Order: sequence, then structure tokens, then C-alpha cells
Amino acid sequence: MTKFIRIDRGWCSMYKVGDYLMHEGSGVCQVKEICEKALAGRGSEKMYYSLEPVYDKGGQVFTPVDSGKRIRDISTKDEMEELLDSVPDLGTIDEENTRLRAEKFKAKISEFEPGSLASVVKSIYLHQQVRLAIGKKPMSSDERIMDIAGRKLFEEMAFAMDLDIDEVRDDFFLRLSTQRDAAVKKVAG
Repeated sequence: MTKFIRIDRGWCSMYKVGDYLMHEGSGVCQVKEICEKALAGRGSEKMYYSLEPVYDKGGQVFTPVDSGKRIRDISTKDEMEELLDSVPDLGTIDEENTRLRAEKFKAKISEFEPGSLASVVKSIYLHQQVRLAIGKKPMSSDERIMDIAGRKLFEEMAFAMDLDIDEVRDDFFLRLSTQRDAAVKKVAG
């Protein structure tokens, strides 16, 4: 891949057609086209990537070529295996106030890094397991955030490791079984 640089009155792309990348909102995407568009009206021409989400066939996303905060390289297989191995040691976000917990989760998600997403998924999963153990339902706000963080994390893991999404999700939660059992025992006992 070439690096992104500004060239007199134009942009040289960091990614090329056919490359895969992570998009902040759409997850793993393939670059289908690099084109100039005026999405904000006449005179606002910019270079854009036309992206197709890998796990949402038929979807299309346009993101500016110069948008370094919204796109990044996909993690490698080795990086994802290392992250999976570190799941039991990842920190959790322990906040009882629902609103504050949601804000902390959103701040972590906005870091746009797999380790931050894994921390959010782990935190919500363990919190949900404790709630279920004491006869309460999972919080709907936690479930919505889990859907977002989990989709992004598990899609990237699956793509990087060339595995099925369900397989990496199951492996992730299996690695939390000891912590889950200890947390449930603590509230039940």
C-alpha cells in the first residue's frame, strides 16, 4: 500500500481499488472505486473512496480519501490472535450508573481500535451475565452498544483470521468463562 500524501491540487490515495480497510461506521470494507465527487454541493469536489462493506453485500459507503480518522488498516491475523489471548487480562468498564456507563462505552468505541472494542464487549458481557444470575434482564442500552461494538470487533477478527464470525465470537466468550463464573458466583453466593 502507498502512503497518503497531498499533491499539488489533488490527493494521492493511501489505499487502491481492491484493498480492504476498516471503516469506522461500516466495518470491514473493500475499496471499489476512487473518484471525485461534490457530495456537499457544487464547488465542494473532493476525492472519495467508494467502499463496499464485506459483511453487508450491496451496501455502499463514500468516505473522503483524506479522512484518516474514519478509516484504518485491518488488524493482522497475529494481532487478532494476540488480542484473543489477552481477553482474560483486558480491563473492564465498571460503572453502575447506566448513563455514565454508556458514555464510557461510547468513548472507548470512538477510539476505533480492536482492543478498546474488546474491552467494551467484555465489560457488557460480564455485566449481563451478573444481571441474569440475579434474575434481571440485560439492559437494553447495553445490548445496543454490544451490538455495535461486537459487530465491529468480531467482523474484523473473522476477516483477519479467515474464520466465521460466530466462531470468533464463541472463542472470545469462551475465554471469559472463568471470569464469568467467578462474577456470577460472587453475586449468587
